[in-house]
Amino acid sequence: MLAPLKDRSVIERDDGQDGGATAPLSELQAENIALRLALRQARRNQRRNATLSARQTVALNNEISRLQLLNQRLQQQCDEYASGLAITTLAQRLLELEANNEQLLAAAQQVWYLDKSLCAAHHECERLARERDAAISCLRTDLPHRAN
Repeated sequence: MLAPLKDRSVIERDDGQDGGATAPLSELQAENIALRLALRQARRNQRRNATLSARQTVALNNEISRLQLLNQRLQQQCDEYASGLAITTLAQRLLELEANNEQLLAAAQQVWYLDKSLCAAHHECERLARERDAAISCLRTDLPHRAN
C-alpha cells in the first residue's frame, strides 16, 4: 500500500504543453526522490502494521488456547456432574468421614474413662501417702517411749 501523494502533479504531468518534450533532468530526479521517500514510508508503515497484526494474532491464538483448555476442563466437570460420579465420590467420602468420626468418638470416650481412672488412682496414691506419713509419724513418736 503506497502512501498517497499530496501533489498528484508528480504522477500526472501534462506532457502536451511543451509539445511532447520531456521534463528537465532535475525535475525527474526530484520526482524520483519524492517517490522513493513515499515508497520507503509506505514500506515502513506496512512493516509496522504487519508486526502489530502478527502480535495481535499471537495474542488472540494464545487466548483461544487458554479458553479452549478452560472449556475442556469445564466440560469434564459437567460430564462428571451429569454422570453422578461427583455425587458418588462425595457419598464415599462422607461414609469414610463418618467412620473416622465414630472412631474418634470412641477414642475420646476411652480417653475420658482413662482420665477418670488416672484421677482416681492419683487420689488413692495421695491417700496412701498420707497414711504412710501418719504411720511414720506414729512410729517416731512411739520409739522414744519404747526405748525407756
